[in-house]
Amino acid sequence: MRFIILLMVLVGYLQADSKEALLIGNSDYRYITDLQNPKTSIQKLERALKKLDFHVTTLYNLDAENLSAEVERFRDRLSSDSIGFFYYSGHGCQLNHQSYLIPTNVDTKKASKIKYHALGVGELLDMLDSANNRVNMLFLDACRDVPVGSKGGTKGLGQISVTPKGTLVVYATEAGKVAEDSTLFISELTKTILKPNKKVWEIGTHLSNTIASKTNDRQIPEMFSKRLPSGLVLFSSSKWIIPTDKKVSWKKAKEICRENGARLPTIEELKKVVRDCGGINAIYDDKDWGSIKDKNKANKSYQFCYEKKGFCSSYYWSSSTVKGYENNAWIVYFRNGTVRGYDKDYSHYVRCVRDGQ
Repeated sequence: MRFIILLMVLVGYLQADSKEALLIGNSDYRYITDLQNPKTSIQKLERALKKLDFHVTTLYNLDAENLSAEVERFRDRLSSDSIGFFYYSGHGCQLNHQSYLIPTNVDTKKASKIKYHALGVGELLDMLDSANNRVNMLFLDACRDVPVGSKGGTKGLGQISVTPKGTLVVYATEAGKVAEDSTLFISELTKTILKPNKKVWEIGTHLSNTIASKTNDRQIPEMFSKRLPSGLVLFSSSKWIIPTDKKVSWKKAKEICRENGARLPTIEELKKVVRDCGGINAIYDDKDWGSIKDKNKANKSYQFCYEKKGFCSSYYWSSSTVKGYENNAWIVYFRNGTVRGYDKDYSHYVRCVRDGQ
């Protein structure tokens, strides 16, 4: 029984505060005009996302079967605390007021092929919404002038009728219009996500204003969103502060940080302190836990580093609740780098993070 409980806690840890990205570049089409190969630009975006601790899957030239399958796999990798990031470069179109991303093997001159084999944007949003994760960000560079149905169709992607809660969708240009086959959108996107303290809800606005200015309003990205976390940033230039040298409960720790105009750090932020100091994150009671914690304790450089940053060799609260155990929060024991869940009523040390400084 103890093993099962520890395994459940470990699974919760692995899912906490995760960041998942799926990048797709379609350029080689069977029935419609090829696009310039987006590989170089997508690789730059991939590197930027990895700097932000995203787990990134990058794929090219997906046919109908594989495009849907990869989106489903992406959805399945998302957990309740996850941030999802989806980027698509390729052909897109409208048919009967519905927007579609075009796989490489779909003939857009046949309306039935689009309806039954292309990936509907509404279907994409529904799939990601079913993950019930924290936030989803979708960037669709898919507004190309392609033949749509035997009677013709509407250019570009259409308006989104329903945007799920916690979702940001950004089109490369306005709904119903056509974007150029260029790298402008992805280049500006890559720059934007690396800007410190740029809130998620600000990213679409920044992209739209920047690209509109650079193209003299020929291309104006359009944004759709609903109920995005107001303070969530992908890259924070945060300042650690020490509000007290007392041990307090988790609830009291959160109150102390709020009183100081700050917040409790996430478990990922505390783990990053360990890694940045040359330590190794040791998951309590994992099979390698004993050897890892011994290495951290023997690492004099690591011990000196975290103390220089203002941490002592004890337990510190994070803001992250253990999934499935609402009364427990994740903590880091800096002396040996241990990460474990702890009852929120216990007393541990607190460091706070003040964003934007």
